[in-house]
Amino acid sequence: MKIKLYMILSSFLSIMTLSSCLDASSLMDKEDVGDLYEKDVFKDPTYARYFVNDIYYSLPKGAEVPGSWSGAYLDCATDNGEARNLESDAQRFNDGNWNAESVPLGGVWSKYYAAIRACNKFLENYDYIEERDGVATRTDLEYLRAQVIFLRAFFYAELLKHFGGVPILEKTLHFGSPELKEAKRATFAECVEYILDECDEAITIFRSVNQDWASNNFGRANDGVALALKGKVLALAASPLFNRPNNYPQYDKEDINKELWRYPVYDSERWNKAAKALKAVIDLGRYDLYKKVNGTKSAYETYFVTRNTVEESIFPFLKGPTIDIYYENLPFNFMLVRGKGSPVCYNLPTQDLVAAYEMKNGMLPEQEGSGFRPLHPFSGRDPRLEATVWHDEATFCGIEFQTWRRDIDSEKPWGKDYIRGYSRTGFFLKKFMDKDLNPTNNVTVPNSYPIIRYADILLLYAEVLNEYYDDPSAVPDDAICWAISEVRARAGMPDVRTTFANRGWELTQENVRKLIQNERRVEFAFEEHRFWDIRRWMIGAETQRVVHEQDIILKEDDKTKEYSVREMEKRTYEDHMNLMPIPQSEINKNKNLIQNWGWSPRVVD
Repeated sequence: MKIKLYMILSSFLSIMTLSSCLDASSLMDKEDVGDLYEKDVFKDPTYARYFVNDIYYSLPKGAEVPGSWSGAYLDCATDNGEARNLESDAQRFNDGNWNAESVPLGGVWSKYYAAIRACNKFLENYDYIEERDGVATRTDLEYLRAQVIFLRAFFYAELLKHFGGVPILEKTLHFGSPELKEAKRATFAECVEYILDECDEAITIFRSVNQDWASNNFGRANDGVALALKGKVLALAASPLFNRPNNYPQYDKEDINKELWRYPVYDSERWNKAAKALKAVIDLGRYDLYKKVNGTKSAYETYFVTRNTVEESIFPFLKGPTIDIYYENLPFNFMLVRGKGSPVCYNLPTQDLVAAYEMKNGMLPEQEGSGFRPLHPFSGRDPRLEATVWHDEATFCGIEFQTWRRDIDSEKPWGKDYIRGYSRTGFFLKKFMDKDLNPTNNVTVPNSYPIIRYADILLLYAEVLNEYYDDPSAVPDDAICWAISEVRARAGMPDVRTTFANRGWELTQENVRKLIQNERRVEFAFEEHRFWDIRRWMIGAETQRVVHEQDIILKEDDKTKEYSVREMEKRTYEDHMNLMPIPQSEINKNKNLIQNWGWSPRVVD
């Protein structure tokens, strides 16, 4: 069979600046260098590398919520944020205005199956790739194979997170083939085991080739990345959404197909399996939290504007130098971004997120004696607040943010950043911006998106241990408190036991659960964890009811400010929204696909 090859100039460019290629299978369908036979293409190790590089481009990159404008993070579909553009698909989540025929994230089904098809294509042709002196040894090629096996597991893990059990396709199927049209969903348990087996196979190969994981291959998969994926998948599988105790009567309506989207019976041992897998990542001794301070930037803040963060970034998607983060998140008319004009502030943190940041002593702002000052609500807070959110009176490049309004009619009734529709919440997103760079100049930021980072492993490890043991104090080596305290210490926050003492809290499973859930919320704000956390914890119906904004009135008489909180938006969230519906277009093409519980029934011809 003749195929056509899409030439990519270099492996670096193929990851960073792929022009119009959406999936690696398209490498076999585009014309540039002429007709070649498939085996001949894969003979050349250079072409094989290009092909694998292209597969990486299907990884999550952050801020990919579709809609009339791009640039919104999934946090805008949680109580953490609001999309400034009300036509964004993030807002459709918030309004409850979505269904199987119109899924805000429906494109991930075709995106990840296209990536899986590319992985299958590579593995089927792997034996044709030739060793060539100065180009690729057999060890180099085995390293490529391990990466592709891992990537296939990763894409299935993403599908699992979205939909539960999905069809497992281990070979290239031509579009329209009967086998593809009749593929059935594997059960949730089968998909979990498949992903774990794939990770184990990749780990074995990675360790046999002994590649340098840190420097030359930063951003590529390795044994540590595969171990981390195992831990995350097992933690996901152990969570209430999929490993459900018998205290969720609202799900009694589920039908006999429930094995497709969860385990039918709760098993506490799943928490323990996740703990062992996560501990294996920690025990590598390879990873640590990023702790380098840069000038006035904290280590936490510096991490997000630094590219070479090999100690914490277990699996990043490396983005090319860009100024887009400023353009997409600074206030409208705040300052011109070189080459782009006025910013558009896609992502707006809510008052609810701001309220989640503790006082620096670990106490909650609302607690008596916490030190919270209503007239200075941002003073004395968890330092991660200042690293994440621009608020009234904050400054950037010598310009002050102004989100106040006056209490009387005036020639200047509001601050320059108050204008309705632009600071709808009273806050702007600061995370991922280097406050020491001026975007009006010819500067770029080498951003990377942390798909998996070490802080996530630590907090997941604490979480699964807390759920497995009834008493946090009974955990060997005080592991729960240690893991959480590591993350808090880097942020400049007190350890768990000091925090609980200051709050007057006992060290109980429920209190530790509250701490972990909030710690994940603030540590990973706008890294798109919250969207999935509230689902696996099954708390979306609580968190996605009402979100709030900050209202600041500048008094005319004494020029002081009065801060208050008011309701900004009511939201809709139902229990079945914990999982995405399989796109109806896919259901219509395959009579064997069974829709997830609570969504519209499949169409039968």
